[in-house]
Amino acid sequence: MVTQAATLEKRRIFGYDALKALAAFFVVLYHVDMVDLGYREGVYYYPTVTQLLWLFCGCGVPLFFMVNGALTVKRGYTWRQVALKAWRLVLAGLVWGVVAMCVYALCKHDVSYFSLHMVRYYWFLFTLAALYVVSYLLGRLPQWCRWTVVGLLLAFPFVTNLVWDFILLGNPQALMPRWGHSGVFTMYGIVYLYAGDYLSTRHFGRWLPWLCAVAGLLLLAIEATAVVNHIHQPFEGGNYCFPTVGALLLSIALFEWLKGWNPADSWLKRGISFLGNQALGIYIFHLILMVIVGWIFPAVTGLTVHPVMAVLIALIYMAVSAGISALLQRSPAAFLLKL
Repeated sequence: MVTQAATLEKRRIFGYDALKALAAFFVVLYHVDMVDLGYREGVYYYPTVTQLLWLFCGCGVPLFFMVNGALTVKRGYTWRQVALKAWRLVLAGLVWGVVAMCVYALCKHDVSYFSLHMVRYYWFLFTLAALYVVSYLLGRLPQWCRWTVVGLLLAFPFVTNLVWDFILLGNPQALMPRWGHSGVFTMYGIVYLYAGDYLSTRHFGRWLPWLCAVAGLLLLAIEATAVVNHIHQPFEGGNYCFPTVGALLLSIALFEWLKGWNPADSWLKRGISFLGNQALGIYIFHLILMVIVGWIFPAVTGLTVHPVMAVLIALIYMAVSAGISALLQRSPAAFLLKL
């Protein structure tokens, strides 16, 4: 008997492919790190226009979690199916983490890269595996229990991080806890998982995504200002963003705009579908490619380029990573490249 989950997996939704492709692009662009984002040592930091645009990179991982939530939370997966999906993600993280470890060590001529720290480069694979299991267990509870968990996670770490952002604006020397940015607190992803599921079955007026986008970008700008002046390091809209109200609101706006997008068939649509279908491979391979390119062309390390050039470079990394993923999916390694 064909399960509901199997039926939905066969019926691809272009809007979700577009969201996965966009999420992968944001992650790759963030890691390209070739744009002057306005930070100056010893100078109080204010976001530039380029920085504001780069804050969209903070939506990369959240959007990926939201799409997975839309596709899995209420899709009738059995415990065996959930366990298999989680195991595949954990195995993929371990295998590709070891591959990355070897590539980094060889290219950088540094044996210190042979460490478990390298495996953590693929933390999101382990986190997503845990989210699948936690979501399945929450699905066995009454609805009020599930939304209570979501509410608690919104209060801590999302709202608490927002409060600390405003505290740091007034006092950059204050001690800022890293609540929700690492470790067990990555369970903040449950909020994104359930947000994707909730938004997937509802339609809101045009005002909602615009309101969320403006408010989200404003809050992210506040966070960037607070964090940079606190840690005295550039802030590219990366890991600090994921468990924040700003990232949540901006991700909701992007999800709402793209979830129902379904243009006429064209080479662009086919290209976006291809990238979305290979999103996991893009996440896995782009970091390895960047190390190899930096080894072959050492001059690119630390290079600052025009923002348009950075976008083009990110797209090239995406395309090559997606191509590698597509080729490997015709081999036994395909097991390690599918959710």
